[in-house]
Amino acid sequence: MFVVETSVDVARPIEEVFALVSDPRNDIRWWRGVREVRLLGGDGGVGTEYEQRGRLLGLPFYNRFTVDEHVPPHRIVLRTTKSLTPFVAVYQFTPAGATGTRFAMRAEVAGAGHFKLFGPLFRPLLQAVARYYFGRLPKAF
Repeated sequence: MFVVETSVDVARPIEEVFALVSDPRNDIRWWRGVREVRLLGGDGGVGTEYEQRGRLLGLPFYNRFTVDEHVPPHRIVLRTTKSLTPFVAVYQFTPAGATGTRFAMRAEVAGAGHFKLFGPLFRPLLQAVARYYFGRLPKAF
């Protein structure tokens, strides 16, 4: 298991950034590898379950995850229940400047299945992917 961390400043109010990011169905707007996200149950709060499909580093992925913590507009915690990249991701939202928001992620990740083939390269590759897609988030608004 390893840690991936990244953040981005978005020139939008914290409530807007939280609303977009805390609903994983919006991931397709800014995380290009995500192809489909389905709500399996819940209202977006604690216990809500999602299913996500897409491509990561050119390989297909499938995640099923739940919302473990939901504190609008400051924090959300997502945990996979089925995945080739098991993770616990903590999203933090804090004010940045007069009207902006800093969105930060700290994820504990493990590689399984075909992602194990990347060996020690998996962490820096995943870190680079996360930074790239976080850089795309401001354009999702």
